[in-house]
Amino acid sequence: MTTSPPLKTWLPSWIFLTIVWGLSFFFIKVAGESLSPLQIAFGRVALGTLTVLIILLIIQQKLPNTKKAWVRANIAGFLQHTAPFALIAYGETHVTSVLAGITNAATPLWTAIFSMTFIPKDKITQNEYIGVMTGFIGVLVLIGIWEGNTGETELIGVLAVLIATACYGAVVIYTRAKVTELGFSPSSFIGAQLTSSSVQLLILCLLFTTIPSAISLSTTWAILFLGIFSTGLAFPLVYKIIRDVSSLAAATITYATPIVSTLAGVIFLSEGLRWYQLIGAALILLGVALVQGITFSSVWSRRGDLNP
Repeated sequence: MTTSPPLKTWLPSWIFLTIVWGLSFFFIKVAGESLSPLQIAFGRVALGTLTVLIILLIIQQKLPNTKKAWVRANIAGFLQHTAPFALIAYGETHVTSVLAGITNAATPLWTAIFSMTFIPKDKITQNEYIGVMTGFIGVLVLIGIWEGNTGETELIGVLAVLIATACYGAVVIYTRAKVTELGFSPSSFIGAQLTSSSVQLLILCLLFTTIPSAISLSTTWAILFLGIFSTGLAFPLVYKIIRDVSSLAAATITYATPIVSTLAGVIFLSEGLRWYQLIGAALILLGVALVQGITFSSVWSRRGDLNP
């Protein structure tokens, strides 16, 4: 019989992730004042890569050393960093950071959809089907589908963030199918993913962007936060929570980050929040809870269902 670890061993990491991932939408909006979406993504990933490489040096681990690992790191890096980071930054050029943060909560719904599609041996429960449908309805309510494409809820911005969450969902399935079997530590493989993504984004920036004429101090601080905290330190910590407690405990971060992103957008950017966006957010999170089978007791019990 396993016992749950003391809160002090993992709760600080949970709180840290909730705050830095919630604030990331605010800082993306700030960085967008001087940089293009691709440049924001590159700056974030490059600093994140440097941070993880320093962590690997401290804990005396190395990057993967096989061709297969690097091929898969490039695919996983594109799905987890390159595409979604650029898409979210692009989406925030059309919608508020509040709306982007709430929409991002739909990530687990995509994981369930891809699991249903590509892993037929997984038995899909009735609650999971209901959860996906509830979450989908929540997205439609969130964007005020009955009002059309107006103001801050421009459809193109929401779609960009939704595609980003689809990438996040896809990488979960890809990691499960193609990465876990490689046997590398999470920190080592994350280092490879970020390194691969840095190269991808550098190439994209060279092809499709021009060097900005000036970068404000606020943009510099925003990129430093996004790179060091929201990327470089965040990903190793989420695996630590999965290892020490459970995947469900890590999944509950989904519920807290929209609160942080909403507060940051409203307080610091004076962004508005419409009544139906709160209802849409509630429906999305309800759908996520149904899909993940989250209950109060299951969140706090340790499970050995992952091998990070």
